[in-house]
Amino acid sequence: MSQEENGGIGPAPEIVCVGHAIVDIVNFVEPEEVSANGLRPGTMNLIDRPEALRLGKAFAGGRIVSGGSAANTAAGIASFGGSPLFVGTVGDDPLGNGYAADLGAAGVACILGAPVGEDGASTGQCFVLVTPGADRTMATYLGLAGALTAETMDLAPLAETQVIYFEGYLYDALARAALERGVEIAKALGTPVALSLSDPYLAERHHGALSKLVETTVDILFANETEILSLTHSSDVKAAAAAIARDDLVAFITLGPSGALAVSGGEIVEVPVFPVDNVVDTTGAGDLFAAGALFGLVRGASPADCARLGALAAAEIISHAGARPERSLAELASEAGLDS
Repeated sequence: MSQEENGGIGPAPEIVCVGHAIVDIVNFVEPEEVSANGLRPGTMNLIDRPEALRLGKAFAGGRIVSGGSAANTAAGIASFGGSPLFVGTVGDDPLGNGYAADLGAAGVACILGAPVGEDGASTGQCFVLVTPGADRTMATYLGLAGALTAETMDLAPLAETQVIYFEGYLYDALARAALERGVEIAKALGTPVALSLSDPYLAERHHGALSKLVETTVDILFANETEILSLTHSSDVKAAAAAIARDDLVAFITLGPSGALAVSGGEIVEVPVFPVDNVVDTTGAGDLFAAGALFGLVRGASPADCARLGALAAAEIISHAGARPERSLAELASEAGLDS
């Protein structure tokens, strides 16, 4: 699909977010339903098409929204007042045909590559199962989301963008070639590369490749506590932060209710969470944290203030169901004194 078929992309985007175009299907369930369906609680589980069809019947009637990790981040950036672009791939089917319009309504421009994948594959889907206590398990059928090609990256207007952000999930599919091509373009342009580790099991499956990428290429890193421990094989988060610290890397490590760490050079700053009266759904908390931090970085904020913007966005997203902000993050940042 061309830029024109996506409705044009308007001004040069500040941040290009690259990832799996996934339609989220959110259901609130009891814990036993997660295990009964063969899923590992609290993780992202990759499933095939037959399993997606089975879960679609088991969890029919959920809330549907165009998403995926990087797309959620892009929507958060737009809510802060930024100009993001999302790059991904969808199928020529009902879910895929509405994807760009749905994200566009949230202020996100899209470049969606031509679908190339297995016969019978369709637009990617993620069954998000939220249990009491706001824990969430995800079962993801990548479908054509995983068919994102290196050639699609050549369609993106990267020359004027300030950051190119990749979700680590791209390492689990053919789309890894798109990540590698995007990194190649970014380095040629001198554009900072941002990466989210996405899932602790991902860091285990691709430990060597991800470790090398972080050590040699990544300029901005996002991880939660479990992911950074998995990547560094450290015994505690402070040791993990020290293990990745270098002068040309800014890292953000989220710690759930304990806040987050902003790591820049040899400095580690602890940032508390913003209080939330009722945690409803943690889906997208990390994605929205990345949105706030990335928006802050391109606007010249310090790493600590970037982490505060991330914490603000995460607090908003966990206060309701779904991974799209329901309040303007720009307004919330202004109320919190973080808009200067």
